[in-house]
Amino acid sequence: MASGAEARDRLAQTAMYDRVESALNLVNERKSGLTVPNKWAFEARVGGSVSGAQLAITWSRRNEPEATLYLNNDVEPELAAKTLLDRTYGLIAASFADRIIGRDGARDVSASMLRRVANRLNELYTGRFDEIIHGQSLPLVSIDHLERAGPNPFLYHARTGEVLGDFTGLVRQALDRLIQRNRLRIEDVDVGLLASLFRELFSNTHLHARTDLEGALYRRSARGIVFALRPVDIPHDSFAAGLPVLKEYIESMEREAARPRVEFLEVSVFDSGPGLAARTLRSVVPADLPIEREYELVQKCFLKTYTSVSNPAHGWGLPRVMHALKSSGGFMRLRTGRLSLCKWFPPGMKDPRVTADDLQFMDIGGGSPKRHARVEGAVFTILIPVGLGN
Repeated sequence: MASGAEARDRLAQTAMYDRVESALNLVNERKSGLTVPNKWAFEARVGGSVSGAQLAITWSRRNEPEATLYLNNDVEPELAAKTLLDRTYGLIAASFADRIIGRDGARDVSASMLRRVANRLNELYTGRFDEIIHGQSLPLVSIDHLERAGPNPFLYHARTGEVLGDFTGLVRQALDRLIQRNRLRIEDVDVGLLASLFRELFSNTHLHARTDLEGALYRRSARGIVFALRPVDIPHDSFAAGLPVLKEYIESMEREAARPRVEFLEVSVFDSGPGLAARTLRSVVPADLPIEREYELVQKCFLKTYTSVSNPAHGWGLPRVMHALKSSGGFMRLRTGRLSLCKWFPPGMKDPRVTADDLQFMDIGGGSPKRHARVEGAVFTILIPVGLGN
């Protein structure tokens, strides 16, 4: 196998979770360049775009200060840059690269691509939702090292720079745009629950995205939410993208749904921080630490009494996420450190109180937690079923 700058990791347009995990294994083994698709079917799968963003962040950290992104030639030349940057994973890959090489494999196009990145960020920070929505998803990102006029105003107060205290207006505005394209009615959606999920998930990821374990600012840092509407015809194996537990969850809806199509609202967040276990441990997770111990460190983050920061106002975000998940009959996937965990609940539970048993997570492949390739930051993906009774 080639080493150093000669090694390149290239994801095909058909790549799903398994190929992303394979790429992460390679990224952890040696230095390499990276090529991602301009068009990627994985983006339309649950958590696909944020998983691609996490891959790009992990690759960048393993290769800096020589992280080289090679542009793909899978679309027409005049559409390539826009196609890539319209997608969250593509925007993050370009923003976190030290150098960007053109489709010919030789020409340095870093300067022109960064100008396009700046234009795309301006669109995302100032545009209307009907312009920002890509397909059935709304990307809301904040990329610290490229922000010249302050953080994303859809997520932060322009004056104070604090995370918005209430996301209800944003969620309702986003739903108005997304639901226009489907038969779903806004009356079928618990807007308050979604706004709470936005607030808790993004506040949690905001705390951990920008600084390392010593409190120093990262050279590059980002975080974001992808809010999406995912209509699924049940059963639909391809929607699960090869994840057995997700397939099982989708199939469980067949008993509850009044019609063969179920709409899921997806709330996915990502960040570029050290990861949940490292924050809890307050140090880098040693390579020889048993995976069971890393799992315990992550599980601790979901306890009501635990917080990794000194501010007493914090420490309730992830417990509240679990309560919302159980109340709605939702699905969660968490990818952090060497763990890929999931949890789901059937809809219509009479008692949504979160118990100790509810904090027992499965490996994404089923069974007890297993060791996966190490990643930077954390990715949460939440699915909420809506309109089951229609």
